[in-house]
Amino acid sequence: MDNLTHCPFCHGTIKPHWKAVYIWKCNACDLLFRNPFPSEADLVNMYEVGWTDPQEHLAETGGTSSDLARIYSRKLANSLGRNDLNGLKICEFGAGRGAMLAALAYLGADVYAIESFGSHFLRERGYKVFRTLDEIPKGLLFDGIVTIDVLEHLTTPWNELKRFMEICKTNSFVYIATPNVGGLNARIYGSRWREALNPSHLVLFTPRSLEQVLASCGYKRYRRLRWFIRYSRNPALLLLRYPLQASRLDGELRYLAWNS
Repeated sequence: MDNLTHCPFCHGTIKPHWKAVYIWKCNACDLLFRNPFPSEADLVNMYEVGWTDPQEHLAETGGTSSDLARIYSRKLANSLGRNDLNGLKICEFGAGRGAMLAALAYLGADVYAIESFGSHFLRERGYKVFRTLDEIPKGLLFDGIVTIDVLEHLTTPWNELKRFMEICKTNSFVYIATPNVGGLNARIYGSRWREALNPSHLVLFTPRSLEQVLASCGYKRYRRLRWFIRYSRNPALLLLRYPLQASRLDGELRYLAWNS
């Protein structure tokens, strides 16, 4: 594909940021993006190869484990001021192998999935699945959308965020998780940062750029979440990760946004 000459989101001026991995940065909104984007054919091939063995290609099929999904779903309910998700119709956009769907359903949610390449995998496990947003029947509206480590795989994620408005009820929520360019690892490792090295990561967000995207898409309220998550039982890692989460220098941006 051709090189971009302006920011794909705000059309601001851009400059090389991590040349070794072809990532550029917008001077105006802080968005980072791969330049040029891979071709659509290359992306399709990448995901199709990944789904030939979902467990071996977690970067393409979803790396959320069942244990983490249970933690995330519980913390999501608490962040919504609830003890459970009973009575909520929730759609996961980019549901991967279904760990989060199972965790949301365990807390009482009526779950649906949008999964372009792994739809057959999820249907075999009994989930209600659509391949794309366009397949959702008119009149089917959700109380919330969950999208975990998906936005960075899209060339124009703001378009999908706008589309969420069309399939959600009034005062519905969107929960977003995506890699944090402002995190300590990104600052230390730069072009060697794991998330930058992943060729399927097309856009990367700072808190500022993600908030600008949410505001431009029409979300009336949004809040960055500070979740303390025990990723490891190793005491040394806990001593490192908890301060990073407290100072918001950890590797993941987590936001709740509401459409009214």
